[in-house]
Amino acid sequence: MTERNFIKELCRRVYYDVENGNDTDTIDYDCLIDIITELCDRIEKLEKVNKEKLSLLNLVEKEE
Repeated sequence: MTERNFIKELCRRVYYDVENGNDTDTIDYDCLIDIITELCDRIEKLEKVNKEKLSLLNLVEKEE
């Protein structure tokens, strides 16, 4: 499994407001959408593989 740094991938930035204490924490939403899209693609791929394996398993069971 690949180690991922989501804080870096999301381009997280923190602005520390020393004067007023209103610190701001932001992320790049385009990066977030990319990560979610990649996750959905992986899920769909796994679902397809599992469906194919289940079909093969059903075929083997029918032959027995």
